[in-house]
Amino acid sequence: MKTGVLIVAIVAAVAMVVMLVGGYPAPETAQAKGTLQIMVTDAPPEEEVTSIMVTVESVEVHKAAAQQEQQQSATNSTDEKAGWLPLDILAGNETFDLLQIQGIEEVLAVAELEAGNYTQIRMTISNVQVRLGDGDLQDVILPSGKLKFIHPFDIVGGQTTALLFDFDAEKSVKVTGSGQIIVKPVVKLSVTKAQKVEPGTKHIKIATPPLPNGAVGVSYNATLTADGGTTPYTWSINKGTLPAGLSLDSGTGIISGMPTTGGDSTFTVKVSDNSTPVKSDTKRYTITIGASEALIITTVNMADGVEQTAYNATVLALGGTPPYTWSIAGGKLPDGVMIDTASGVISGTPTKKGNYNFTIQVSDNGTPANTDSQQLRVRIAKD
Repeated sequence: MKTGVLIVAIVAAVAMVVMLVGGYPAPETAQAKGTLQIMVTDAPPEEEVTSIMVTVESVEVHKAAAQQEQQQSATNSTDEKAGWLPLDILAGNETFDLLQIQGIEEVLAVAELEAGNYTQIRMTISNVQVRLGDGDLQDVILPSGKLKFIHPFDIVGGQTTALLFDFDAEKSVKVTGSGQIIVKPVVKLSVTKAQKVEPGTKHIKIATPPLPNGAVGVSYNATLTADGGTTPYTWSINKGTLPAGLSLDSGTGIISGMPTTGGDSTFTVKVSDNSTPVKSDTKRYTITIGASEALIITTVNMADGVEQTAYNATVLALGGTPPYTWSIAGGKLPDGVMIDTASGVISGTPTKKGNYNFTIQVSDNGTPANTDSQQLRVRIAKD
């Protein structure tokens, strides 16, 4: 059977959008399949909403009923490929901040699908948290955790189909008079015709999590990495600028130098591979550089953990007057995990799966003491 490729992406138009783009060659097997890749991306939000953390539990697509009957008749049994087909969400990508992936696509799930007609797509969202202004993340009311879209689309052998689900955040996120936040997605759907896929093409994706912060006068070094495509890669700054004093090595992806000016720098990194035609990916980052000798937490990303498995991670800071004292200023750590106030080591054995958002705070030994805080998230997966 001929196959095709379908890629899905979520984009937040002042909040969120879902889009299917991309292309993969059909594998050389007796019954070839196409690849379905779920991706997430975002567009600039309203100023009031500064963070929308979404946890996707599952994504499924539905095959046309007529084709289900044909397959079941041919096999004389229930074909588990027909009907609702689950897509595998990539480990660690279940939770993402829609407002931190503006203008880019981030892979959420990948699956191979047979060519044919599909009628629906549905997504189960297990958790949504929203931050207003500089406040803490708040749990929101989600009237329905299932988003279901009824719209036919085709997977064509050796071709790519694109769907665009446009979520209107201004209409989707509501704040009541009592301060409760309700998320009820308002969606517009569009479909593109199938397009040819160039043989040998592969998806390329920037794999680097948020980049660490730095400080004026302190050497900075961080390496960008990517998966897929054809090496060697070429790196560049697509939009915005790096902090003053830092530069990007186009061949290695290393960002290094000595920061000279404090403040926030937001920029978009682009990676291009060595294939023909060239494949590329972009990702948006923000680096905060603390003023000379100012106290700043450099850790902005925490490793995920597994339920009933020992967890250990260290938060770091620069500047100020050591020794430092660490504490949790808001939110909570995973159950069974605690922080060492002297070392900044977060360790223990998580006892319950979930997404844990918290604010870490550090104080130095100055008189008066200087402080800094950073919002972090730890995801604990089920054992």
